[in-house]
Amino acid sequence: MRRIKGTLSLFLLLLSIFSISYSFTFAVIGDRTGRPMKGVFEKNLLEILKTDVKFIIQLGDILEDSSPEQYNYIQNLLKNLKIPIYLVPGNHDLKGDPNGEKFQEFTGKPLYYYFDYENARFIILNNSSGRIGEKQMEWLISILEDTKAKYKFVFMHQPVISPSFFFLFHKADLIESKKLMEVFEKYQVNYVFSGHIHMYYRRKINGVIYIISGIGGATPYVSPEIEAGKPHFILINLSKNGIIDKKIIIEK
Repeated sequence: MRRIKGTLSLFLLLLSIFSISYSFTFAVIGDRTGRPMKGVFEKNLLEILKTDVKFIIQLGDILEDSSPEQYNYIQNLLKNLKIPIYLVPGNHDLKGDPNGEKFQEFTGKPLYYYFDYENARFIILNNSSGRIGEKQMEWLISILEDTKAKYKFVFMHQPVISPSFFFLFHKADLIESKKLMEVFEKYQVNYVFSGHIHMYYRRKINGVIYIISGIGGATPYVSPEIEAGKPHFILINLSKNGIIDKKIIIEK
């Protein structure tokens, strides 16, 4: 009888442990450069580090170009981070480094890759030129097919949607963007994040949430007097109950 009670107690203990719902938060921050506002990206980063995020994803254009001076500045800026930061390649990052050799050496990552955390898959794409191309498209589809993750996130520099007609030609390749959106819908991607357009914009299309977050420290393309033109970062919380995204605006 004691053995049965002991076994039952152990079973209930293990059940309670594995029944605890996971919850974690990560941060997304957009462009630093493209006419950077002095100290704004740095202030955003400090505010992020006051939160309990597990990692940060930066959406590209953290560098003005691929010069040693730019790399030295960013290396010093990030050297004391206690949490991982994943850098999406942007057009400014690869300026003077078209094959991304310096960028890959600095990040220790390929130009496109994925990682899993808890029950989510995070996919970093390289569309710094405006396209990902056929090879990367095939890779993306294979990575989306080969996962049972509950949540799926995609990060790229140039957006596949446009906030308005004015920005239509400041987004990724029109034809490829349409194909990408079909892929995101087919494989039930939850969120697609991008920068490049210096503003904030959020839209849900056929079940996929697209967020443009381009003012990590760059000068906005819209009036700084409106909410979409203010410097910001985004906190995303995941739990078994769903996803919550929250834009955090900072004052310059």
